[in-house]
Amino acid sequence: HPAPTTPAMAATVRFGLLVAMFQAMTRDRTSAKKRGRLRTFLDRAYGASGRDDYFSALRLILPSLDRERGSYGLKEAALAAALVEALGIAKDSPDAVRLTNWRRGGGGRNAGNFSLVAAEVLQRRQGMTSGGLTIKEVNDALDRLSASDTRSEKASVLSSLIKKTNALEMKWLLMIIIKDLKLGISEKSIFHEFHPDAEDLFNVTCDLKRVCEKLNDRSQRHKRQDIEVGKAVRPQLAMRVGNASSAWKKLHGKPVVAECKFDGDRIQIHKNGEEIHFFSRTFLDHSEYTSGMSKFIKENILVDRVYFGWGDACLGHCA
Repeated sequence: HPAPTTPAMAATVRFGLLVAMFQAMTRDRTSAKKRGRLRTFLDRAYGASGRDDYFSALRLILPSLDRERGSYGLKEAALAAALVEALGIAKDSPDAVRLTNWRRGGGGRNAGNFSLVAAEVLQRRQGMTSGGLTIKEVNDALDRLSASDTRSEKASVLSSLIKKTNALEMKWLLMIIIKDLKLGISEKSIFHEFHPDAEDLFNVTCDLKRVCEKLNDRSQRHKRQDIEVGKAVRPQLAMRVGNASSAWKKLHGKPVVAECKFDGDRIQIHKNGEEIHFFSRTFLDHSEYTSGMSKFIKENILVDRVYFGWGDACLGHCA
C-alpha cells in the first residue's frame, strides 16, 4: 500500500498520473481491471489525508457530470478552429485541413475520432516530454477556458496548455473538453469504486462536488438521502434497445397500446414557495422558462415531464 498523502501532496498530484491510468484502462479487456486501476489511482494519489481533494480528479474522470464549471462552448468544429489558431498554423496547411476535416478523409486512419486526429497533429509539434502539470493546474486552466468568451481567448488558453503538456496529455485534455473519454467503464462502476453510496447520492442531488465531499471516506456508509425540492434529481430513462423487434421481445407477448409521441424537452420542475427551477435532463437550470411558465404553476411541486408548445400559430404542436 502506498504511503498516505498529506493535503499539500494531494494538491500536487500530477496530471500525468491520471493520463497513465486512462491509457492503461484503454488497454484493459475487463471492467474489473479498469475498476482496479481507478481504485489504485485514488488510493495512490490521494490516500487517507488527501481525501478532501477527490473532486479535482473525479471531475476530470466524469466531465459530463461536472456542473461547477460552465460550458466551454467548444464542440469539435469550434475546437479544431481554436487549435489551429493556438498552434499558429495557416488555415490552408495540411494539418489545419486535417483538423477541420477530422470526420472525413482529412483525418487519415484516425478519421472520425477528433482527439486521435488532434493527437497526430500535436505529436509532430509537442513530442512526448511531459511538462509536469498538476491536476489542480489543469483544472485552473479549464476554468479559464470556460470563462473565455472569444475564440482568440480560448486559443490562448489552449496554446498555454500545449506548451505545458505532451501530445498524450493533450489528447486526453481534448477528450475531457469534449466530455467523451471512451474509457470502456460505466459511470456506475466509477461511482462504485469511489464509494458504494456515490451513485445513490448523485441520483438525488446531481451534484458531483457534493458527492465527493460527503463521501470522502469509503469505509463510512452514507444514510440514504431523500429527494429535495430545489435540487435536481437524475431522471429515469427508458432502456435503450437496438430495434423494434428487441423492444417487442421485452413485452413477452403482452397486449400494448401505441400512441402518437410528441417531441419536446424533458424538464424537471421544482417549486417551493416563490422559488422555482426548470432542470433539463443534464441538470442545467433553465431560468429563461420562468417568465413564461411560473404563472401556471401554483402549488409547491416536484414534477418530471416533457415540455412542448401547442398553439394556433404553428397549427398544433410547436417543437
